Amino acid sequence: MQISERAMALHRDAIVIDGCSFHATKWHERLEWAGVTALQMTVALPLDDVGQAIKHYGEYYQLVATEPRFMIVESAEDVHRCKRDGKVGFILGTQNATVLVDDPCTVEVFYKLGTRVIQLSYNERNLLADGCAEPANAGLSKFGKDVVRELNRAGIVIDLTHVGERSSLDAIETSARPCIFSHSNPRACVNSPRNISDAQIDACTQAGGVIGLCPWAIACWTGGPTPPDLDDFLDQVEYVADRVGRDHIALGTDSEVTPGAFPPGLREWYRRKNPEVYDAFLNKFPHNPKTSGFETMEDLPNVTAGLLNRGWSEADIRKVLGENLLRVYDASWSSR
Repeated sequence: MQISERAMALHRDAIVIDGCSFHATKWHERLEWAGVTALQMTVALPLDDVGQAIKHYGEYYQLVATEPRFMIVESAEDVHRCKRDGKVGFILGTQNATVLVDDPCTVEVFYKLGTRVIQLSYNERNLLADGCAEPANAGLSKFGKDVVRELNRAGIVIDLTHVGERSSLDAIETSARPCIFSHSNPRACVNSPRNISDAQIDACTQAGGVIGLCPWAIACWTGGPTPPDLDDFLDQVEYVADRVGRDHIALGTDSEVTPGAFPPGLREWYRRKNPEVYDAFLNKFPHNPKTSGFETMEDLPNVTAGLLNRGWSEADIRKVLGENLLRVYDASWSSR
């Protein structure tokens, strides 16, 4: 995509936060092209037990110790420091609260490890909540509500991507702080179990939260004869913006930091485990193409250019690129 000087200048000047990324093993030039200020990192993987989670946290601290262009983000001011110093910040988090085992007191332990975002469940049911693939669609358990309150106290943001509809609505109602959907698209545009309903979008944003739109092809494909492209993605951004306003939009690429670092076996496990999410797309496109024009985080400048082309103001684009997400982060992080 041809990017104008105006679009590139805006992108380079803005605070840019990728609300969902993973597998950083070293610095890569895609970070420079992406222009990211901070990355919400999936440090503890969805299947990790406590021991595996702590090991992965250790790997990120070791990476930061050996690569001066990275730093750990623990506050909103740290994000601004990254921007001033030309660094990329890691916002440490997990995409499954199973690492909390069965006691809310472990929330404080993970806060001390540097965790600033925790997702309540990942597709399937755990002790807290149903995932989005559970047909029962049950609400939060008592333990889940206790954890939500403890996350509020500790100053950890609650992420509801992959969480079942009733459980996510319960979490929003229970939480005293705004929640996020870090990488979720509207089901009204693409009827996938991984996408979220208008009720979820409305509840989250009415409570001050944000919706992180995701370029993952399966979540963007409208069922046509070709894979999705950047315009399909931007249509979904505008759907949410038209519904709830531009103060509640963010971006979560759901892409790896270091190319090739994602374990192929893990990707295949996800596919086998969730055929209702993957099959229609993979039967049509067996080679699993990505969203043209927005394949990974390095295409983030294309989003800036695309929104400018659609008439969005520079101020609103800055909100989408990072300011909205940072506002919601700070509402939890500064509450401690």
